[in-house]
Order: sequence, then C-alpha cells, then structure tokens
Amino acid sequence: MLFVSFWHIGLENIPEGTFTHRSVSPEQAKQMIDDARSSGSLRGVSQDDLLAPYNKHEVVNHKALCRVLSEHYGLALSIKDFVLKDELEDDGGYTIHPLQFAEIDDQSRLMVVNCHYEMASRQKEGALKFDVSPDSITFHLFEAAATPTS
Repeated sequence: MLFVSFWHIGLENIPEGTFTHRSVSPEQAKQMIDDARSSGSLRGVSQDDLLAPYNKHEVVNHKALCRVLSEHYGLALSIKDFVLKDELEDDGGYTIHPLQFAEIDDQSRLMVVNCHYEMASRQKEGALKFDVSPDSITFHLFEAAATPTS
C-alpha cells in the first residue's frame, strides 16, 4: 500500500521501532504512484475533511497542488484519490481517507508531498493571492525499516 498525503504526517503514521525517511525525485514519486494505482494499492490520505463545506480553503490548496503536479511533473492525482465511497450507506455516501489511519509497516509506505507558495503573478486589488511554487515541490517517503534477522 502506498499512502500519499499533502503537507502532513502524524504520530499515528509512524510505528514504534525503526523507520526510514528519504527524499525521492519527482520521477521516482511518479513511478511509485503509477505502480500503486495500477495495483490498486494507492490511497490518498488527508488531515482535513476535504468534503466539508467549512474546508473550502484546504480544498482550493489541495486542487492547486494536484494541478501543479500534473502540469509540471506529469503526476496525476486528484481529490478522487483521497475519497472513499461508503458501501454501507444506502445512498452511497463519500468520505475522505483520514491521515490518522495510514500506518507505516512492512506492507505500507507513506509519501508526503510538500511545497512552498509564491506571490501570484496576477493580483486583484486589495487581496493577496499565492500560488504553489512548482520548483519547491518535494517528495518524502517514510517506510518501516527492515528488521535485522538474528
């Protein structure tokens, strides 16, 4: 399983014991995400409830990062990758995969995508607008370390 989170990692994600944290290139990240999608083991996870009406700002930021990942790195992620269809409800409701449920173990890894913002080139009077800086995007991979055998 490959969990993908934008910006956040939680204590719940990291197991007791030894784990590794390393940076991966955009090309490596794309390959990992494409492979996980092909095998059905890709899960986007979010600290924020992106379906809640009070989280409009977070949704805008999330979509902006998805757009930049697609346009600059050919990496296809969308809000659909972070949504889980509730099969138990009659109306087929949806929920976000919570970040807190993504635990790193010998079967699961967590990729955290991070970025910085820059002042948007076009500004409306009286408002400050920021865009994702494409050159600032980083990919961090967290994995459980292999347990040495005796």
